[in-house]
Amino acid sequence: MPDRVEGMGLEALTSEYRRIMEIVAGADGPVMAKDVALALGRETAPAKIEPVRGQLRKLSDRGWLVRTASGRYRPR
Repeated sequence: MPDRVEGMGLEALTSEYRRIMEIVAGADGPVMAKDVALALGRETAPAKIEPVRGQLRKLSDRGWLVRTASGRYRPR
């Protein structure tokens, strides 16, 4: 996944990361990994949520999302 730069669109992301971005952008406020996992149709077992948490963290680390102090994610 590329680091986000000005003018870069979601087409730079894989389809799964684009879907995660759409879920976060469509939420009423910052979301937790569990919320995103549910929206993706995954179970809420920790083993199913942790990969989503990793994907959210990667999106945040590369400038696509903002991670709040409480560990929730919102669009940049």
